[in-house]
Amino acid sequence: MSHEFSVEAGLIVFSRDGRAQFGWLDLQTGAYYGEADGLCIADAIGAIEFRSDLTH
Repeated sequence: MSHEFSVEAGLIVFSRDGRAQFGWLDLQTGAYYGEADGLCIADAIGAIEFRSDLTH
């Protein structure tokens, strides 16, 4: 690719039932939200950073 993307890292959020989904963290509340629907992930237990240099 000839140019650099200025996209910050997303998160892969894990919930108590073993599911994983792309999401983001609200820095003010500490709550995780799902990227697909924007809803709070109430049973989130943690997350890892996800970085990609390609957009689909």
